[in-house]
Amino acid sequence: MHMAREDLLSALSDVGPGDWSRYVPYGPRSLHDLLAHVAGADQAWALAAQGLLRGEGEVAPPLPPAEAKAARARTIDRGRNRKPEELIEEMEQRRKLLLGLYDLLEPRHLALALRSYGDEHNSVRERIWLGYHDRLHAADVRRALRLTWQPPRLQFLPQVLPAADALAPEASLYVIHNVDPVMWERPSPLPDWSFRQLLMHIATGDWVMQGHLRHIIEHGTVAPWPDVHAGNAERLEERRSSTDRALSEEFLSMRHETLLLFSQLAPEQLDLKIEFRWEPRPNERTILEYLLFFERHDRAHRDQLRPAMRWVRAYGGH
Repeated sequence: MHMAREDLLSALSDVGPGDWSRYVPYGPRSLHDLLAHVAGADQAWALAAQGLLRGEGEVAPPLPPAEAKAARARTIDRGRNRKPEELIEEMEQRRKLLLGLYDLLEPRHLALALRSYGDEHNSVRERIWLGYHDRLHAADVRRALRLTWQPPRLQFLPQVLPAADALAPEASLYVIHNVDPVMWERPSPLPDWSFRQLLMHIATGDWVMQGHLRHIIEHGTVAPWPDVHAGNAERLEERRSSTDRALSEEFLSMRHETLLLFSQLAPEQLDLKIEFRWEPRPNERTILEYLLFFERHDRAHRDQLRPAMRWVRAYGGH
């Protein structure tokens, strides 16, 4: 956590007075919004730690996901009228409070479940490894300073919206930014792939679906399946020297392109039939079913990356 916070502060030190209005690719926040979010982010975890110390961890989650999202929005709204230096000072004060509370936690607290994080991967032991949050937003800051970005206003058909929501990158980024760097070159659970190669595939894995969507949007028909195995191998070879930071950036860019294509689909195109090549043939489904199914691809490879996470390395996943 200390090294991740130093990395975030280093990134923020590069933000000039005229940069705070720059938007962070590939989302709707400005750098000032992001700073307001980070300044208040430790409050929810401090409240959670206080609840654990009172013995309330199993019955009183910090906040349900919808309420947590609304609370983050309120924090950003409040911070928009404050100077960056004030927000940075607040950020440091909240971190000191949080670390003080963490020092009081005992082993019995660490096995408790945080219900607001769902039924999987929700133990306090995993979730207090908060360094990923600072690493995530340090990368956001550097991306905003490097790229000029204006958030597009994407509109999805109602039936497409669940698929778009399911492909939000946050769950994968949580795992990616938690990976212990020493693990990248080691074998992953996927035969013959290292964890870095697994990340290469996560970064580029949308290429098949994007090809299908472009053909549908341009021609109104479903194209034949490409040679997926050869295409994946080619993309891994092209990225054999890519850093984990570059690959996580590519993942965000690719996912944004996927959502742009989602927003261009017409209602009648959702009923077109496509063969699910990974299941016994013949097995035709609609394009909408294909879009809704793709989240499983994300989840499967994200779970294969999890054994490389820092907290798993420290505690053996228990």
